[in-house]
Amino acid sequence: MAHDDTPRMDAPAHMDGSDAAHECVGCLAASATHELQNALAVIRESAGLMQDLVSLCGEGLPHRDRLCTMLSLIQEQVARGGDLAWNLNRLAHAWEEDGESARELSTVLEEFVALARRGCAMRGVQLSQGDGPAVRVSAPGLALRARLLRAVRCCLGEGLADGAAPQGRPATGGMLVLRTAMRDGTPGVELDFTPPGALSGSGTTELSTSSADIARCMRACGADVRQTEGAQLRFFLPCPNCTA
Repeated sequence: MAHDDTPRMDAPAHMDGSDAAHECVGCLAASATHELQNALAVIRESAGLMQDLVSLCGEGLPHRDRLCTMLSLIQEQVARGGDLAWNLNRLAHAWEEDGESARELSTVLEEFVALARRGCAMRGVQLSQGDGPAVRVSAPGLALRARLLRAVRCCLGEGLADGAAPQGRPATGGMLVLRTAMRDGTPGVELDFTPPGALSGSGTTELSTSSADIARCMRACGADVRQTEGAQLRFFLPCPNCTA
């Protein structure tokens, strides 16, 4: 479960400037997130000890209910921060994934969704991971995540792949579900995007201008685009340079 956060000083001879920059960011971020997990562990243990002391004091402790509520909130936020730190630590090691070793694609999606959820929520889009088949891929770690981020940004309406501005106002709200998939023997990620209009149950089947822009953006990213029920869109994004 734990990663080796020791900086690697013996960089491969073929490493170029971009690889060296990725290694620098990865090593520093891995070390920092490891220390962050240690700090959160101390907070968690301290809050747990305080909860024990509050319980020993009994009902006569002033403001006991407020203290219990506050300590429970601390434990919840520590757990939340620990999950984020753990996934950020995994991202920090993505530069080491050179495409030679196979890994579970669902694990990559779990990390990606955890880290990308806030950005989607800021646009009113609920991001989640759906169930999919067990798929093991050999793919460069950073290239895989970069392609996922590009696709999610397309769904958020944050510009088109060709650099052109969207024709309509980017839609806010809706749902985006990512899952592992295999299509015609090709491993990849399936993205189900439900625009706000489709969520309302209005029976709309015509794509809005912004949804049409999203579909065009995803095609430019190399994704297969299909319209499912109503105005919902389903994309299949093949993994870059990967084998199953």
